[in-house]
Order: sequence, then structure tokens, then C-alpha cells
Amino acid sequence: AAVSAGHTGAMVAAATIRLRTLPGISRPGIATVMPTETNLFILLDAGANLDARPEHLLDYALMGSIYSEEILGYKKPKVGLLSIGSEDAKGNTLTKEGFKLLSAAPIHFVGNIEGRDLFERPVEVVVCDGFVGNVVLKTSESIASAIFSWLKHEIQKTPIRMAGAWLARAAFKAIKKKTSYEEYGGSLLLGVNGICVIAHGSSSVKAIRNAVRVAVEAIEHGVNDRIIRAAEIAGAHKESQADAIAA
Repeated sequence: AAVSAGHTGAMVAAATIRLRTLPGISRPGIATVMPTETNLFILLDAGANLDARPEHLLDYALMGSIYSEEILGYKKPKVGLLSIGSEDAKGNTLTKEGFKLLSAAPIHFVGNIEGRDLFERPVEVVVCDGFVGNVVLKTSESIASAIFSWLKHEIQKTPIRMAGAWLARAAFKAIKKKTSYEEYGGSLLLGVNGICVIAHGSSSVKAIRNAVRVAVEAIEHGVNDRIIRAAEIAGAHKESQADAIAA
């Protein structure tokens, strides 16, 4: 296994060239764990492949479902396609064609979800291209940091607010922990023939330790073997559908 807090693009390129992709997978994707109030979800792709094709979105959905089942422990995880509207006709060519593929795949696809649904609507896997995913990831990190900064500034304005904050310190600590990248360690690069974890460039000792934990969990749960089997099943499912249409 490899764990790196270095340049993401270099890590993706090196892993893809040296390890190659898994059988049945056309492109690797970065799977990032993100929190909501009640659960965790996988954002995939978070920046490995900026120019995705519809079949890549299908790969991400399959791999994200396996990750969600094996590592996060969700049974039959719900998969949502990130778009600008919930209707299947909304979005660009990529999302419209991707919607068709995901609808026909052997996954629990629940349709399109919008950006406003990410932290409210309970899905376990959010699928998008790497450009959109990376923007979502970095914007989310920035918003979380900004809110804590604004809150601290407002609390310090009066003694009463400071007293109230002291009483609510446990709640603030819990939220800060939930939104800290250190708790999640790093993001798995799914789809390559090996285990690669990409950690945050500003990773602390705690973050690196958790990134190593992510790699160990992926090995222990046989994530890559499960992905290969899922890709085989999806391929067979697609062939049977084509045969049925031809008949």
C-alpha cells in the first residue's frame, strides 16, 4: 500500500501508470469521505479525472458502493448523481448520459441530487466528475473553516456570548471533530491495482495515522477484489440487457 500527502496529480499518474487499472474499470477515482448530521457519504470522483465520460461515472458508482458497504458498513448504499436538478433531463451531456447508465446498473441508484442536498439528503455515495468533485470538496472545507472563524469572532464580542459558548463547548468540539479532515485521514484512489491513499497536503501526524488506517481497512476488507467482482457483474448485466433488447 502507498500513502502520500504529496501532489495529488503525481500520485494519480504514478499509480495509474505503474499499477494499472483493475479489470473492468476504465478510470480510477478519488473517494473522499464527507460528513452529514446523521451519516457519512462518499464523494467520487474528488479530483483524479477532470474530463470524465459517462462510463467513468458508472465505474465511480460501482466503486463507491463497494467502499460504502465494506468500509462504512452501509447495506445497499444509495447512490446519487450530482447535477443541477433532480429531474433526469437536467444537467449537461455527461450527467444525462451518466444517468442512463446508472439507472440500468445493478446498484441502488436514487437519481440526481443537487448541491444543496449533499449534507441534507441521506445518500451514501455521490457521483460526479473530478472537476466538480474537487470544487465541492475544497468549497466545503473553506465553508467549514469560515463558519468556525465567524462564530469565534461573534462569540468574543460580549461576555454573555462567551459564557454561552463555554456551556456549549462540548457541542462545538463535536462539530469541529466531525468536520476535520484529520479524522478521516485520506482518500482512497479506487480503481487501481493496489491500495493508494491520498492525504491532505497539510496533514498532521494524526491525519497521516488515520490515512494509514484507511489503507489497512481497504486491504483487510478486500475492497479491490470486491470491485473486480462488481465490475464483472455489471458487465454481465449490461450484456444480458443488450441480448434482451436484441431479442
